[in-house]
Amino acid sequence: MSLFQSVKLALKQLLSAKFRTFLTMLGIIIGVFSVILLVSIGEAISKNVSTQLGDMGSNLVSISFQSDNPNEKFTYKDATSLLKESEIGSPEVMRNMEVRTGDKTATKQVTGINEDYVSIKNLELISGRFCSSVDVQYAQKVTVIGSEIAKSYFKNQNPIGKYVQISGARYVVIGVLKEKGESLFGSADKKLFIPISSAVRLFKSDSIDLYYIQTQTTEQVSTTVEQTKEKMNQLFPNDKEAYTVVNQQQALDTFDNITKTLTLGLGAIAGISLLVGGIGIMNIMLVSVSERTREIGIRKAIGAGNRAILMQFLIESIVLSLLGGIIGILLGIFTAQLVTAVSNFEMRVSASTILIAVSFSMFIGVVFGVIPAQKASKKMPIDALRAD
Repeated sequence: MSLFQSVKLALKQLLSAKFRTFLTMLGIIIGVFSVILLVSIGEAISKNVSTQLGDMGSNLVSISFQSDNPNEKFTYKDATSLLKESEIGSPEVMRNMEVRTGDKTATKQVTGINEDYVSIKNLELISGRFCSSVDVQYAQKVTVIGSEIAKSYFKNQNPIGKYVQISGARYVVIGVLKEKGESLFGSADKKLFIPISSAVRLFKSDSIDLYYIQTQTTEQVSTTVEQTKEKMNQLFPNDKEAYTVVNQQQALDTFDNITKTLTLGLGAIAGISLLVGGIGIMNIMLVSVSERTREIGIRKAIGAGNRAILMQFLIESIVLSLLGGIIGILLGIFTAQLVTAVSNFEMRVSASTILIAVSFSMFIGVVFGVIPAQKASKKMPIDALRAD
């Protein structure tokens, strides 16, 4: 019997008991669907993280400061002393403050920055301008607002030149940022940005929590990291645990490793469903062998060998598993497209994921179909014909 005839016979046999076939395939469908969906989620997270960190470039060094000693401070002046002539740097100091315009009042995140922050963070403006060095030097009461702040407080109006009250102090809006969406570091769309010098007065503190240094090339990063650590050691000789100097590329590699591990873990969890589905296939195939004992006896009596019987039941198991796998793949692709359509989380099912799912479905069919197939092939014709 040819392979085509064997597949045709297997399909005919499976369609003769549609409901039982569907219930048998259900474990494989759920397993493959889970693998497709969870692996796609892991890959989407990995791509999203890589894109967000990559947007800021691999030539970035960040210094975070958090001391248990209230008398220990890392000031903007301290931070700028770390820079070399070829480098640019910017602080990031955030506080939640009451922001008011007209009769609308809400608590929003206000961030103190300098003129280089826009290029370091790869931000774009849709109108107005960003904070300048003059604004920082003279502690001007100006603010650049995110797109959501603009929509919330000014609706259809042009915010440029209008005022917002931040903790009772009036700040003039000089720029509106282009919408960027959510990221690992929060959404710039929901923030207000003011000069670092103005933030020092508004927050009543000259200590900064985070400082970015951008080198001209990626090759300079390792040198900058070492030199920055040395300078920080000099500034805080008695508290080396208070600060962390991180290479952006190292952070990218770390997140990449984390997301790969996450993807692998999610895939493994989903694989358990496939294992359960495989056990279900084996059980049903064993039942099928018992039910078709006389058929096996007749086929052997007219000349079918053990190999032909084994291949018949094995192909039936593979077809059963493969059909479940295809349905699971289609459901996974549909769900991924649905999630992408209704949310900002972009999910794509890669060809490699589909190939792995199909291969694993066939593998499950072979592994869990071997025992029933062997049992069928080893039946003696005379015993099989005597079966009820």
